[in-house]
Amino acid sequence: SLKEILAEDLKSAMKDKDSVRKNVVQLIKAGVLQIEKDKQITLDDEGVLEVIAKQLKQRRDSLPDYEKSGRDDLVEGLKREMKF
Repeated sequence: SLKEILAEDLKSAMKDKDSVRKNVVQLIKAGVLQIEKDKQITLDDEGVLEVIAKQLKQRRDSLPDYEKSGRDDLVEGLKREMKF
């Protein structure tokens, strides 16, 4: 399942000391857990994909705002996250 893959990816990222990948996986896992707690359900792979798509859209939507405000550090961080 995707949740198992995410858990393995998190372990791998931590072993490799890849902080960007680790942060992205933690963000996705936190989003999945939040929805499962709020709705008192267990998400299947399709639900996990919806969480990933929603979080990616949020990041893409916030990118222009960061660029306009001159937050180059956040712009670069988001671009690196989205390449993951």
